[in-house]
Amino acid sequence: MKYRLHILRFWVAVVMMCCTAALQAQEGLHIASVFERYGRQKSVTMVELNGSVLRDYDMTMYRSLVFNDITPWLDDVLHCIRLDASSGKVVKTQEVMEGGSLYSAYYSLEKVKRNGAPVNRYILFKRGRGGTATLVYIEGPLGEEKLTGMLYKKQK
Repeated sequence: MKYRLHILRFWVAVVMMCCTAALQAQEGLHIASVFERYGRQKSVTMVELNGSVLRDYDMTMYRSLVFNDITPWLDDVLHCIRLDASSGKVVKTQEVMEGGSLYSAYYSLEKVKRNGAPVNRYILFKRGRGGTATLVYIEGPLGEEKLTGMLYKKQK
């Protein structure tokens, strides 16, 4: 019985650490609410990766939302992105505007410490045809040059 209780406590602790890591990843960012509100919608695909899966890419956290049709939520998503972009936490910005509206964006955020080590953070956003859109949050030791290399790498 004692053994089972220890095992149960262990797994509860593991689950809590995983949940805390995901929440901590976007701490202080308005886009965190976008992931919370829309990540479970029928027409949205949410992907969250962390741990050894990302080690080869120098990432420690990858979260994305792919909207089949962002139209119903576009104003809210853009509002949250704008709040983060103007928060003073962004150190580099690249935006593409079309018709006065944001169509794609790349934001490099100021570093945060995770386990005592500085970590790079990025927000990426891109709208596509037919109302599709993708919002990505990445953090890890990977530098801007490596990230942009992965983003612009030609598919063979």
